[in-house]
Formats: sequence, C-alpha cells, structure tokens
Amino acid sequence: MNRILQIKNIKDAEAELKKINVSSGGVAAMASKAMVLAIKLTGVKLGAANILKQEMLSLGGDAAVARGVVEGKIPVSDVILLGDRKRIKKLIAKLEHQSIFGLTAIKYDLERLISLYFDEQKILKMNQKEILLNEVKIIGILNVTPDSFSDGNEYLDPEAAFARAEEMINEGVDIIDIGGESTRPGAEGVSVDEELRRVIPVIKQIRANYDIPISIDTTKSAVAEAALQTGADLINDVSALRFDEKMIQILQKNEKIPVILMHMQGKPRTMQKAPQYQDVIEEILEFFDERINVCLNAGISLDRILIDPGIGFGKRQQDNLEILKKISEFKCLGRPVVLGASRKSFINRIYESEAFERLEGSLATSALAFHQGIDLVRVHDVKAHKRLIKTLSAIG
Repeated sequence: MNRILQIKNIKDAEAELKKINVSSGGVAAMASKAMVLAIKLTGVKLGAANILKQEMLSLGGDAAVARGVVEGKIPVSDVILLGDRKRIKKLIAKLEHQSIFGLTAIKYDLERLISLYFDEQKILKMNQKEILLNEVKIIGILNVTPDSFSDGNEYLDPEAAFARAEEMINEGVDIIDIGGESTRPGAEGVSVDEELRRVIPVIKQIRANYDIPISIDTTKSAVAEAALQTGADLINDVSALRFDEKMIQILQKNEKIPVILMHMQGKPRTMQKAPQYQDVIEEILEFFDERINVCLNAGISLDRILIDPGIGFGKRQQDNLEILKKISEFKCLGRPVVLGASRKSFINRIYESEAFERLEGSLATSALAFHQGIDLVRVHDVKAHKRLIKTLSAIG
C-alpha cells in the first residue's frame, strides 16, 4: 500500500530499501537520502518507475527501485521516493500531464498522502457530537469486568464505575470507552445478558448526567444496539466486525455512529499462541484495506471509520515495537488512528512491572503518538496523559 515511511535512522532506511530489492550499491548510496521524506509506492509499472526515478533525480532527490528496473528486466517494482515535501510537490506538478503507465493515479495518491500527513485536519462526528482531531485526544478506559488485565473488578459495581467516569471527565477525557467483556490474552467470553447487565446501567447513569461521548467496547451486535439506544455514540469492535455479522446491520441502521476497527490475529483466547508476520505493517494495512472495503460495500461511509492496529492482540514483542515505531504509516488509510498501548504487557518485557506500574511506559507510547500525529490514545491514566499532551502542545 502506498504510504509515507517512518524512518528514524540509516538502519531503518537500509531495511526499507532492501525490502523492495534495491541493489546493494543502491542501498549504500540512497539510505541517507531517505532521512528527509520517504514515500513508498507499491506495484508500480516499469515505465512509471523509470519516469519517477528520472524526475526525482532532476529535482535533486532520488527514487529507489528494484534490481532490473533500469535495465527493463522486470515489469513491476515497488518504488521509494526520496526527497523532501517541496520536491514531492514539484514532482506532483511535473506529473500533471503524464497519463501513461498509471502515473495519473500515482499523482493523485501523492497529493492525497501529502494532504493526509501534513495538511488535513479531521473531525470525528458521533451522533450530534463533534471532536476536532487537531491534537491527540484521549479515550478513557472503563472496564466493568471482573477479569480485565489491569483494572478487573475495580469498577464492576455501577456506582464505582460512574464515580470513575466522573473522575475521568474532571481530568479532561474526550471519550469514555466502556467494556463489559475482557479481551486480555486467554480471556473467556461472556454471555450477551451478562455483558448487558454490566454495561447498560453505567451508560445510562453517565448519559443522565453528562454529554460526554461514550464508546461501547463490544464485539456483540445485541450489546452494541442496546448501548446505542441507551446513549452510546461510538462502537469499538476489537474484531473489526468479524465476530458478529449483524454488527454491520447495526451500523447500517445507525447512520451517525462511527466504528473503531481493530486488527487482531486470532481471537482473545488464542491470539498469543505463536502469532507470525512477514511484514507486520504491510499485513495490518492489507487487513484494514479489506475491512474498510467491507464497510464501504455495506454503505458505511469512510468518515465513520477509525482504525486501531491492535497492540498486544496477536502480536509478538517485536511486532508491538515495530507498530509503535511506525504508527504514522497507518495514516495512509486516511482515517483517524487510535493507539491502545496503556499498561499492556509488552511494557513488562521492557522493564519488569505489574500492570499498575506501567505508567511511564504508557506515557512514552502516547508521546510517540503525539509526535507522529496520531489522533487518539486509549488509556487508563487520564490525568497523566492529559498533562503530557498539554505539555507537548505547549512546547510545539
């Protein structure tokens, strides 16, 4: 999938160039050029790849292509454009009258990517509520479960849950995400009736007292529907609408309700049993591309879709770290990106800790999200994250 690569050092640049089969000499010559801006284009026709390389060279940049492109030996190549924003905009202008080899589509996608990464501000609409995604917004986690990995049994009582919701509102939360079924690794499912018994009284009490946006964290259509009728504004589905086929129907009936689609390999009970990826970023992007198309084909408009790459959901430690390192690459999908890394066990593998001791690691991930232009973070410790974001915004 076409995207702007997140490259922090020469080693990252070399790895990306090797992925598209650049010659060893080309890797050595071009790695340093990728430190400004690197845009990966996939499946580019031979003629277009050669034109893009020549045009970038004429602008003082470069374009990395696979071995055999220059000699005309292969029909298709991935291409990494190497330059800066100014040069890419000049390239777009030069492609204005180039219609051969699919260059028109490449031009439009380059315009889209530059706008997504540098220019566009998104507005998240939920029922009659709107949130301007001009900086990282905070989704506060409220688990009304006995077995969630971090705060299980703390807010199972509706009064305790409402008190925590009030506390988060006072701390500056933007959305409250309420879940009645644990999705920790190895978690057992619960019945619809039990999940409803846990979440509906809490949603009802919050909505009776506050206008704060409420998200329902569920994979069950019956729970989602009841939550929406009670006052929820957003569906957060860790299965990306795969576990319950009726969930799409709920979204079709509720045209002002958005949905968070999360990536997960497997199911909560089995997801950490030997997950495997060849290229975790590319594979998750392909997953989201497929799920977004499912939504579009069902009449769910693009502006109602958010994505969450699913830290800890069917991921190895190296996968979690790679996602965090390159999370801005998910912006190529053109949808708000949600990061849910708060207190998760990958932090324990960095420094030994219980869930309640992982604030520092959680804050580090939110700082990464801030600097990579991510839209929302889903967290337990609202006050600390609010202060972090406020400080980073003041620094500019």
